[in-house]
Amino acid sequence: MANLLSMIGYIGTGLVIGAYAPQIWHLWTEHCSAGISERAYALWALAAAVFLGHSFMIGDAVFMVTQLVNLVAMAIILVIARRFRNQICAAHARQLHVREWFC
Repeated sequence: MANLLSMIGYIGTGLVIGAYAPQIWHLWTEHCSAGISERAYALWALAAAVFLGHSFMIGDAVFMVTQLVNLVAMAIILVIARRFRNQICAAHARQLHVREWFC
């Protein structure tokens, strides 16, 4: 039963990676930081660091891996978003233009 629960946890970690991958890919390839809140990501990274510490204290390997993935992904997003701050890709520019036109 413990192995099944761990496997479910690692599948969840895979889903976390899958959720971050498109965001990182878009930031890196399009040099577009539209919609990225650096404050929110910094706060989430801090929360992940706290959870990572907690996971070490309770000895939960799945939780450790998940929080490490969270922390690394958020750090990457923060670094890239800061590097491309105030840059916007064509797709986001069109969306912004359409919103301004309707408002």
